[in-house]
Amino acid sequence: MLVLEVVTLMKRLFIFALIVLTFAACKKNQNTTPAMLTANKMAGKWSIISVTVIPRDSTGKAINSGTVYTEPSYYYFQFNNDNSWVENLAPGATFTLGESGSYVLHADTSFTLINVNLPSKPEECKIASLTATSFVFSHQKATLFNGVTPGYLEYLFDLKK
Repeated sequence: MLVLEVVTLMKRLFIFALIVLTFAACKKNQNTTPAMLTANKMAGKWSIISVTVIPRDSTGKAINSGTVYTEPSYYYFQFNNDNSWVENLAPGATFTLGESGSYVLHADTSFTLINVNLPSKPEECKIASLTATSFVFSHQKATLFNGVTPGYLEYLFDLKK
């Protein structure tokens, strides 16, 4: 009789443990951050449609409206979910012309590109717009106009999936 009660108790504990494990396995992660949502939107292969180069003076004021450069159809960025990226500028799969590295998101308004060949010079990028099919971002580089006057060149990338 005592053995039967122990077996019944063990069965009940086993069933209780199974129910608890089932509910624990179904728990969803509610800790989604804006950066995680942006990462999912950024992930994928993006064709580079154009790059606009806008010259800016040392205060950041645009000197003119810039120059738009339409890019060949084979130029693209690939952003991966593991925070790696590749920029391809080669016409065929046999060439490897471009850059690669990792990226760090800083919410849904900016990210940092870290080039594997220049890890000490990360590029801070601003996200102008990002949808499922369109991605526009920019970054700036310091320059000297005419070799003397300090300023910046802003590069505005227009990408499409």
